[in-house]
Amino acid sequence: MRRSVTQKHRRNSRRAVVAVEAAMVLPVLIVLLFGVWEVGRLVQVQQLLTNAAREGARAAAGGYINGTPVSTTTVENNVRTYLYASGLPSTAVLGTQVNVTNLSGNSWTHPSDALPLDAFRVTVTIPSGAPFDSLRWALVNRITGVTQMSASVDWRSATDSKITVDTTIPL
Repeated sequence: MRRSVTQKHRRNSRRAVVAVEAAMVLPVLIVLLFGVWEVGRLVQVQQLLTNAAREGARAAAGGYINGTPVSTTTVENNVRTYLYASGLPSTAVLGTQVNVTNLSGNSWTHPSDALPLDAFRVTVTIPSGAPFDSLRWALVNRITGVTQMSASVDWRSATDSKITVDTTIPL
């Protein structure tokens, strides 16, 4: 009879040890899982921003869409359409900042005014605050310390050469 009491005591003490080990390891494991989750989400959003910048650059490169000159507003709309279609929250999409920068020596403000092979950069930024906070999946803030995200793409204009043709027939 004494033997069964000792075995019962050992089983209970083993259960207590397991409970203490779990109580010590579980918080660390949960923080690590939230960190991996948050970093994975940030990598996903960074890829979406890069792809959105590419979509904006493709639109700007042609100079014209269906005969209409491409402006920076058109580029912004293409970027926001891509981000919205990718499933980002509307708070983040509407708060996105899009800049088209002329990298060539020519002076133009709209992509439709660019010469062939003029270099330009499209930068897409989701600023800190409500737009960026809407992207977080993890409830724990400040795991990664990232407060805004940005992606840039350098591109070249693919507009047609601007040539004039003399329509008079030589004599």
